[in-house]
Amino acid sequence: MPWYGWLLLALGAFIALAAIAFRILRATDRGRRFLSLSTRAKLEFGRALLGDPAVPLAAKLSLFVLVGYLALPFDLIPDFLPVIGQLDDAAVIFLTVALLLLAVPRERFEAALGRAESGDERRRSERAALAGR
Repeated sequence: MPWYGWLLLALGAFIALAAIAFRILRATDRGRRFLSLSTRAKLEFGRALLGDPAVPLAAKLSLFVLVGYLALPFDLIPDFLPVIGQLDDAAVIFLTVALLLLAVPRERFEAALGRAESGDERRRSERAALAGR
């Protein structure tokens, strides 16, 4: 098989893995709650997990790898390619969150999710109060 055949095969496997991870997130209550958070609340969720001593080291490392991957200028698929360039970033995020669902104890995940949701609600109510003036 030529090199581009292997590349296409790897890309297809990566997209399939991301689709499975997205299905896992949508199938669980915790995953749906996470997906409904705002971007700022998702960052608060990550900070809460990183600051929790009961969260396993592997889960914390996966968060660091995710942040590093998203912050670095190079990707598996360059971002200048329309749609598919951003798809790899989304796939890495879905895979990391699915891994966190499996690696982080339920009560620690729920506590971090609750903190993020309460912060999200507080910001929404503040915005509503400012809009009502």
